[in-house]
Amino acid sequence: MIFSVSGDEGTLEDIEEKDLADLGFLERQDLQKWAIEEPRILGEDLLIITSEYANFEDTRDRLDILALDSQGKLVIVELKRDRADRTTDLQAIKYASYCATLTAEDIQKDHREFWNDRNDDSIGPEEVGQTFADFLDDSVTGEVPLTDNGWANFELDDKPRILLAAGSFGTEITSPVMWLIEEYGMEITCTRIEAYEHQDRILLNSQQVIPVSEAEEYMTKRREKQEKQESTSRRKWALPVLLDRGVLVPGDIVVFDEEQVPEGVKREWNPEDEFWRARITGETGQQDNVEWLHDGNTYSFTGLTKELLHQLVNRDRDKTLNGYTYWCHPEFDDRTLSNLRNSKVTAPDREEPM
Repeated sequence: MIFSVSGDEGTLEDIEEKDLADLGFLERQDLQKWAIEEPRILGEDLLIITSEYANFEDTRDRLDILALDSQGKLVIVELKRDRADRTTDLQAIKYASYCATLTAEDIQKDHREFWNDRNDDSIGPEEVGQTFADFLDDSVTGEVPLTDNGWANFELDDKPRILLAAGSFGTEITSPVMWLIEEYGMEITCTRIEAYEHQDRILLNSQQVIPVSEAEEYMTKRREKQEKQESTSRRKWALPVLLDRGVLVPGDIVVFDEEQVPEGVKREWNPEDEFWRARITGETGQQDNVEWLHDGNTYSFTGLTKELLHQLVNRDRDKTLNGYTYWCHPEFDDRTLSNLRNSKVTAPDREEPM
């Protein structure tokens, strides 16, 4: 239930929930379009790969939306404007099985084709690869380099998630979904899309109904622990690699990349201003390993970048990014740490400080 409170009189008024169908909205033309333009309507931050996906062999089936989460998992999104019908979960499971064979390069090519067609654009592999590298959470996936062809080089999880979004869910959906989650550990989310009409405007609210928040928190922690262990065994993170090569040494000063400064900020970029500078601590055994000279606190590179951008432009701290792409090393021709990580640069290439 959603209520409206009058600012003048403080009068409380309940806002009646409406069906999207009664409001004249359509599943594909409206709900699907909204989810593509603003994925958070589905309840989380997702990178949209494509929609109406039909690159399946020997079938004409079309997946509503294919997306990626920040943990490196494909997300199979099935949308229903009204009540989810009794085959919605089976459709999604079928699509998940089809997509389990996709590679990281496959989905980047699909992303490029979809957005070039949608926006009448011509973005190249390098821009797409950087988009994926920036989106992925490096605390889970590790540093994501680019291949010689420009694609982001990461390991795509081979167990896609399922996200069902609908106006409502009956027991014919909730019962099998809960069984699949509890008995087989499948990652399935049911998100209810609620619509309200108020003062000539339509208000939308997304509410996760399965798993319930308490169970989801526990399951998320277990999943994150497992994924961190797997990612650690797969590759070394950027900081240890740069320290091992001697590209970074404790006490080194790095500077925020001028090209990454958001447009319209009031604070002028100045490489001598402590707001734009950070010091390497060399503490590789912990996550917070860089000191922001502006406040003296230590952060991870991702955490520091999120905090700096939040203070500059109020960017949401929960939005994902790759912190190593935002910081430059003055003693290596101001190349970014991401660039240095992905190259063969070593200590002898260090320039003498001015």
